Amino acid sequence: MVPYAVVRANNLPLDALDGLTGSNAVEAAATALAHERTVLAGMQDAVCDRLHELAAADGARYRRYIDLRRAIFNGRPLADIAARHAGLLAGDEQLQAWLDRANAVLRQEAALAALFDRELHAARKFSQALATEPLFLQGMAMTRAQLYETARAYSTSADVDDKKKLNDEETIHRYLARAVTKVSPFSTFTSVGFAPLAPAAPASASRASLLNGRATAGRYSLDRAGFFKLYDRFVLRHRDHFRFRLTGNRSARADGQGQYQCGYLFTDQPKYYAYRTTFVTARVKSTALFTEGADAQGWLPWSVLAQRLPAGTDAAALLEKWLVSGLLHASPELDDEGGDLLHQFGAVARRVAGDDAAARPVALALDRMAGAVASLEGAAGPALLAALDDIHAGMAHLATLLDCPLVKTAGLVYHDSSLPDLAPLDHAELEGYARQIGEFVTHYLGVNFHSGFGDAQLAALRAAMPPGEQVDVFDFHERMQRCMAAETTGPARGTLPILRLYQQIWERRDEGEIVLDPVPASRPGNAGARPFAAYGHLCGDFFVLNNIDSGYLRCFSRFFTFAGDGAVLQACRESYGKVLEQACDFYDSFGFNTALRPRICKRRIWRDTPTAARPGDLALADLALTWPEGTPYPQLIDRHTGEALALRQSGLFTKELYPKILETLLRLGMADAPRYFAFRFGVHKVVSDAEPREIVRIARVRYRDIVLSREQWWVPKALLPVRAAGEDAFGWFTRLDAWRRSHGMPQRVFIRRHEADKVLDRDVSNAKKPLFVDFSSPIMTRMIGRIFNTPFALLSIEEMLPDAQDDRARHGGARYAHEIIFESLDQAGDLP
Repeated sequence: MVPYAVVRANNLPLDALDGLTGSNAVEAAATALAHERTVLAGMQDAVCDRLHELAAADGARYRRYIDLRRAIFNGRPLADIAARHAGLLAGDEQLQAWLDRANAVLRQEAALAALFDRELHAARKFSQALATEPLFLQGMAMTRAQLYETARAYSTSADVDDKKKLNDEETIHRYLARAVTKVSPFSTFTSVGFAPLAPAAPASASRASLLNGRATAGRYSLDRAGFFKLYDRFVLRHRDHFRFRLTGNRSARADGQGQYQCGYLFTDQPKYYAYRTTFVTARVKSTALFTEGADAQGWLPWSVLAQRLPAGTDAAALLEKWLVSGLLHASPELDDEGGDLLHQFGAVARRVAGDDAAARPVALALDRMAGAVASLEGAAGPALLAALDDIHAGMAHLATLLDCPLVKTAGLVYHDSSLPDLAPLDHAELEGYARQIGEFVTHYLGVNFHSGFGDAQLAALRAAMPPGEQVDVFDFHERMQRCMAAETTGPARGTLPILRLYQQIWERRDEGEIVLDPVPASRPGNAGARPFAAYGHLCGDFFVLNNIDSGYLRCFSRFFTFAGDGAVLQACRESYGKVLEQACDFYDSFGFNTALRPRICKRRIWRDTPTAARPGDLALADLALTWPEGTPYPQLIDRHTGEALALRQSGLFTKELYPKILETLLRLGMADAPRYFAFRFGVHKVVSDAEPREIVRIARVRYRDIVLSREQWWVPKALLPVRAAGEDAFGWFTRLDAWRRSHGMPQRVFIRRHEADKVLDRDVSNAKKPLFVDFSSPIMTRMIGRIFNTPFALLSIEEMLPDAQDDRARHGGARYAHEIIFESLDQAGDLP
């Protein structure tokens, strides 16, 4: 085991959920009312038979008895029946009993309606107060559109009486619910710390709270992707002050016309937040323009390059094309591996401004931003929000000055605040869970359960790579792309175990709980699979699994690098022994929240010619691939020395944010290892393939002490109740409550909306994030109706498990929703 586990805990206590939803009393009253309605419904047949008897025996009142019978049988409103037929019902003992029960139901309905209104008002007041919590406002300040202003306005609003205010209330309430219930790796409402794994403690101590000292400290970093985009614009505008170099990612090719250079470029796309997200090739007939007269490192001043351009050429436009495409690099460059980008950029801007007055506004703006960032240290409450305002405004001002519209307008990336004092976790307990997860992965998924390469694709690639041939990384990428495009069907190795698993789940979906057959236990200390990270919840004697990731120091990934204590990282590194010294990591600016993070592997693969290489570092152009006999996949090597290379495993979160060549290499690097696994993706697939015309319930799935999948319901959109135009809130609530209870769904759930054409995609859009829903919450009734009316194909409804029962994340008497991430190593210490 890696000696530390990540603990994520929400910043608002779980105990706030009752006040936020206002549902406890409503749920109790609605349950009692549902019972009364059930009893009343059970009397219907006998009452209708009695009315038929009375009608047959009383010709004078025959029509009245038959009308009453029809009204009861057809479920007419009870109030109408009681008002219209009270005298007739009172004339018979059996009918009088039905009338008494109906009046009891009506009284309970009226009481529930009044309670509904009171709890709606109380939940609104509670939400307004909760929205003023400093940690919540701090999180809101880092969300889209600076929503904390909306939160502050909502907190002081006397009335929520128009559509806009109601919509704002839904937005703020949804964020509040997320800050209370949902732990997310990208959440700005979460605190994160590292809990050491320790030998088993006495039973009384082993259940001690993880949050024994819930001190938090905010952690921020610059929006690196945004700053790189801004820096490109600054270089273009002040090009005379920079030198330029041709990309090192190129190789010589030949065609019928002779030799040419093929450049492999990382290009920037403005519509993406990430920087350099596209990989393309460009044909260059001659490199002399960029290389003649260059210094030893290949640099030339712009003045020399500009003189070599043909007369009439738009030099600025051409340089923009070359720079944004990645064909040329500028010096000085911003160092994306270390240092403060803001100060680096500011130093360059001040140097340029010394000779070029047009650069002075940018230099001043950068200095102001630096001051605002410095003021964050120790700031809290209004001072913190004011500093964040200044930083966001500074980023927007820079974008305006440099004519560079940004997808993300905030100047900072907020990393979950830190929890410095976490109680130790029981090493033996987590090791036991890891062993069981390893068994499940090995026997029910197969180690390479989603390598992403089909048999036909690999066969085509094998044919394109004769044994012993060495192919440079760019040529390999082109061959791989052709093979992937030529044949896209077929699993990686025949019928994958994972397909059989989901077939079993589908066949057993109606059981009370699906318990998978255990397999022979793994050897002590061996999880039975390659390194992996498990994300989930400790719940009593069970571990509720959220997902499995590829491992390899996922407990200290780019999302958790805010901790200032290098001892934690060093201890995790040492647990891998020599593995990290022999492995390479991509250090890049791709992906979400591209903040400064430490180097985990000893070596680094650079996208282009290294500017600050360490021993063992390589550029992409230094890589090649070969396919040794008897191996299932190609092997990455140093093309100069032939040394085999291992890549750091990295779960590709959103493929669109990675250039395809890096995606290909990372997939190969982890083809024999557990990849990202979440049970819901396969469940979505089997449900979608079945094209259900009814609501499908999938039982909870468990393997030994691991809850693999929560109980869930899959609802085709056409089968959802829809709020009618003009329907009052309580009327809609009663219909929704009856629908939910008729299908045995719990009160509090998480829901997701799914598109049929994205069955196996890792959906990360807002529409696909899980939403907390309390069906008995008056303040959420309107929101639920609006959610049900949005476009999607299937709605999944999942039981809320297990935070409401777990007390390990407790501080000062309050409970907090939390998740732990621990990493299991293989026994032999093989290369990941």
